[in-house]
Amino acid sequence: MTLPGARKRCVDRFGIVVSGAMDVVRYRETNMLNSRIDSKTSGHPSHPVETLTRQSNTTFLTKSRITKQAGTNVTPRIPIIIFGLIFALTSVALSQENWPEHRGPQRNYQLSTKTEYPKKWSLVTDENIRWRVPLPETGHSGITVWDGRLFLTCFRKLTSDDKGPKGTWVSETRGYCLAAETGKILWSCDLPGQRPNQVNGTFTDSTTPTPVTDGNHVWFVNAGGFMACHTMDGERVWQKEFEVRTKHSAKQFQPFLHSGNLYYAMMRDAGDPKRRQQTAIDYDKNSKTGWPWMHVRSFDALTGQPTGIIPEGISVHGKGALGMLNGETVLLHAKGGGHSPPEKPYGIGLSRLNAARDLVWERPGLYFEGTHFVDEKYAYCFDKEDFVVLDLTTGKTVKRIRIKGTGSSIAFDEANDRYKQSADASKINSRHLLTHRTNIGVGRFHFFMGGQPGILGRIDVETGEVSYLQVPVQVVVENGMRKFSWSEFKSGDRTGSGFVVEGDKRRLGHGFGHISAATPIVVNNHIYFSTVLGTVYVVDATAERFDEKALVSVNDIGLPGETWSLSPITAANGYLYQRTSREIICIEKGL
Repeated sequence: MTLPGARKRCVDRFGIVVSGAMDVVRYRETNMLNSRIDSKTSGHPSHPVETLTRQSNTTFLTKSRITKQAGTNVTPRIPIIIFGLIFALTSVALSQENWPEHRGPQRNYQLSTKTEYPKKWSLVTDENIRWRVPLPETGHSGITVWDGRLFLTCFRKLTSDDKGPKGTWVSETRGYCLAAETGKILWSCDLPGQRPNQVNGTFTDSTTPTPVTDGNHVWFVNAGGFMACHTMDGERVWQKEFEVRTKHSAKQFQPFLHSGNLYYAMMRDAGDPKRRQQTAIDYDKNSKTGWPWMHVRSFDALTGQPTGIIPEGISVHGKGALGMLNGETVLLHAKGGGHSPPEKPYGIGLSRLNAARDLVWERPGLYFEGTHFVDEKYAYCFDKEDFVVLDLTTGKTVKRIRIKGTGSSIAFDEANDRYKQSADASKINSRHLLTHRTNIGVGRFHFFMGGQPGILGRIDVETGEVSYLQVPVQVVVENGMRKFSWSEFKSGDRTGSGFVVEGDKRRLGHGFGHISAATPIVVNNHIYFSTVLGTVYVVDATAERFDEKALVSVNDIGLPGETWSLSPITAANGYLYQRTSREIICIEKGL
């Protein structure tokens, strides 16, 4: 089903034209990182040696520790002394539409460009598929793109020994570099973990963090307790182990670069006197006070040495939202959520990413930590029943919009094969207000996947109007033709190696509600929502009315029962990239 979009506008929720300021900020920070590299050359050996130097659990590696695919050459390490020359050419690289981290080039999951991107495709019927390549093993991470290279993380090869009484639990992962042109593996690296996590977890696993790159280095993080920096050709620069708390340890937080630092969420080090004493029993996921706090911490991107910490803490499902306030980069973060996390008080806060990492404001009570979004003036989050708009400068409530039990809904009439007229949405009564991580703002509208299967929602922040639209749950194939299933579905997460994962059966549901679905992205005012079943909805974010005309297309990335993904779509250089538990896919625009 392909339906035309409505007239387009590109304004914020109060009618102000959206600016491209975030692009400038991102590039400015790249240049700041470049200058830091030039000033730190004395700290990096320029000749390969076998010696390993350990500082604060960080290992500096000056000889490559990578696995090369047969027939693939790895370029020798580029001397640090010429990094300045390379970075002087950054403006050339910027002509490429790269996707350098989980949040994208503007760090808000959005891309605005003159380049056209695919809006309709099907892996099942091979429509607009440039290539598809099997992956060595399953994984959660998004796909980072820089020029002709893709970076992602998978588990190491799974075996029957990984199956236990609670399912498949593994700590070791691998980082991969692929050719964007073909999907061929160029190199890979071991990322050993400290604590096993459930494979294909309903919310997270060890592979959840998306790699980060600046075009000269790439950073991989294993949420099981390991991070490493590599050159773009795969030589490891440094590696660092870190302690992992237990199952609920803020693994949804996505790493990012800022001012020469790599940021990620973890506990304070064991020797830190400010670390809370651990009294909890191992794998006690519901301890209110017995676990040390999780914090957003920073590390020198070129050495791995710790450089700072946000003392307020972060909990469970918080991935962090980046923004700008008075010319400074800020991070929206939260404490709270399910399973009684120890970080207190539960609420939402904003911190500067300056040397002091000082707190701008904190609002106790707003603890739906996986629903945060930031734009130029406001911070947004969901509460148990409402959508809340906060002033980014003060944290004060600007507007509160009731979501639960309100609004209008447009449902699909399967008997007559058409959409019904708009009706009262009070019957949309789900235990979960929305699906974790699926909300995103575009102009005056805020979009999300609902808590019930096959429901997309939109909030008009100006008027307070809440609208719902029913969409197909899955794309099926009958007699070689694509059809839509509006309620029934088939699930399955067999991996790229053919391994059958065991564990939390909630991962094999419809993909709405109590699961952390892929974060949606926005490309040229079109939203791409992805579900765990491999269904991808493309929505016109500028449509005046949220009805079937706003639904541009419903796409698939694989057959029912054989497709599983919690990874976000990546957009770069006119192509879309997506991965499942079995393969990686490049989607192209049709003729």
